[in-house]
Amino acid sequence: MLSRMLTRAQMALLCLGLFLALALCGAWQTFAWGRTQLDTGALVCADTLRLHIRPENDSIASQSAKLHVRDAVLAYLDAACPAESKPDALCWAARHLFELQLTARHALAELNIRAPVRVQLVNMYFDTRRYASGILPAGRYDALRIQIGSGTGRNWWCVLYPGLCRSACGGYARPAENDLVCGNYILRLRLVEWVQQRTACREDVVLLG
Repeated sequence: MLSRMLTRAQMALLCLGLFLALALCGAWQTFAWGRTQLDTGALVCADTLRLHIRPENDSIASQSAKLHVRDAVLAYLDAACPAESKPDALCWAARHLFELQLTARHALAELNIRAPVRVQLVNMYFDTRRYASGILPAGRYDALRIQIGSGTGRNWWCVLYPGLCRSACGGYARPAENDLVCGNYILRLRLVEWVQQRTACREDVVLLG
């Protein structure tokens, strides 16, 4: 009955209007979804404290020393760091930079290595990183950096809080963060990575040390 009351031009306009309305609705939903993923990625960066170890160089000895320092530092952190939140972990690390430096030096001394060690809290850019228990999106993170000597060798990094060095899932305050970190590497993570790679500053900022 309606088709009889409308001309062909009016029907065309009606169909065009419906198409545009559906397209706008879809575009808005896509934008809202993308914004949610980017916001969640930003929360992951804000709620994470990473561990970053820079070895002297790429020699076998330096790379082995890097891993020996890693194991010693993680053992010390497991025993001494009581942090239950990112701010707690950051404050604890700030108060114990000297002890962490001594731990790293002692680990090197066990290998008869006398290279200088520098321990700092920094804010820096990390690419997307896969771990056994999850995946962290690209972005700028606070990190505890341990530099051995000139620190020009291949880096090693992990997560001090909420604990991807050991286990990650369930460690974040918000379900969406756990979903992004512990879920599969699919479109939602690729979107965060794509935006961060093109917008995030690459310059390191020293917070303490």
